[in-house]
Amino acid sequence: MEITKTTYDTLPGQIDYLIQEVLEIKDILMARIEKPEEIPKFMNKEQALKYIRKQGYEISSSKFYKMSAADSIPCHRSGRKLYFFAEELDGWIKQQFETKSQTILNFKSQSIKQIIKSNKNKNYEKE
Repeated sequence: MEITKTTYDTLPGQIDYLIQEVLEIKDILMARIEKPEEIPKFMNKEQALKYIRKQGYEISSSKFYKMSAADSIPCHRSGRKLYFFAEELDGWIKQQFETKSQTILNFKSQSIKQIIKSNKNKNYEKE
């Protein structure tokens, strides 16, 4: 449907057009909900790295491989191959975000304490 200026006479047609568009969008969204992305039960290194990044945790591939080798990230070995489980990675990611936020809070509180101390020292120097 081409875009035309809406008048009182064309309003019902415009409303019908909008309803049709909304229904099409709804159908697309419902199809995506019904078919969520398939997450494999066992993930290899590349799949696990992609999964971690998709969850919002940015990590370089070299750091990921080093952490896997050091068992800093939950993984399972079968011979020389590594396998990862999505549930374990989700828990690890959550822990990483909690650790980072706690570190930021500690840093902020330490910074505030240092500012107060430095201001107290300046006040003593003035007297």
